[in-house]
Amino acid sequence: MFANERRNKILELLNRRPSVTVTELTGLFQVSLETIRRDLEYLEMQGALKRVHGGALSMNRMQSYTGLSERSTEHQPEKRQIARTALARIREGERIALDSGSTTAELAYLLRDSFQELTVVTASLTIFEILSGKPGFQVILTGGFYLPVEKAFYGHLALDTIRQLHVSSFFLAPSALSLNFGISEHVCGLVEVQRALIGSADQVIVLADSSKFETCAALKVCDLSPRFLYLTDRELSMDIREAWKKASLHIIN
Repeated sequence: MFANERRNKILELLNRRPSVTVTELTGLFQVSLETIRRDLEYLEMQGALKRVHGGALSMNRMQSYTGLSERSTEHQPEKRQIARTALARIREGERIALDSGSTTAELAYLLRDSFQELTVVTASLTIFEILSGKPGFQVILTGGFYLPVEKAFYGHLALDTIRQLHVSSFFLAPSALSLNFGISEHVCGLVEVQRALIGSADQVIVLADSSKFETCAALKVCDLSPRFLYLTDRELSMDIREAWKKASLHIIN
């Protein structure tokens, strides 16, 4: 097999998954460790992947878009695990903000059952419906133009509301995260809302199941930041964990 053919096959693997190891590539192509290392060095120089200890990470794997109703049935155990981890970051009586999305909806159910007093800011109609009937909770729905596929509000009216508020923590649930492209989202209207809520918060806590790591969506929300916390599930690969640790990014599960 020629080098270009082998390198294209490595990229095909990384289009389907977030990482590969040197060991599996040497076995797959029946070539030496040095040959695979040269391939990975070449592909990294082309910006096609990022080398890490023992392998490489995808730099360009795109997430496909699905609406909220479909996402609500995907990766449910992982999302519940993340929501339970997030719960420990919230104190009674706090003022927090929740992003729209299926993972933050799981967190909203836990908040309703675990706290007596909270103030929650959200652009999500789903989260408003979960929390608004709870005595002792003050729920601030941003309003604005309504996006039915996400059951969320967006636009200048939503942004005007958010800019008048301050919260201790914003729980951000993006579509994708990567060292190369940062935090990204599929839906244009949601990006501006997420940016405004990031600006209103003392702390940003990112909720993302392992399938979202080292992938990209079409629209960049912001760069990855060492001041953010990144909450995920136990299925995230060690390759990704090590690469993020080297970038001073704090992953918690």
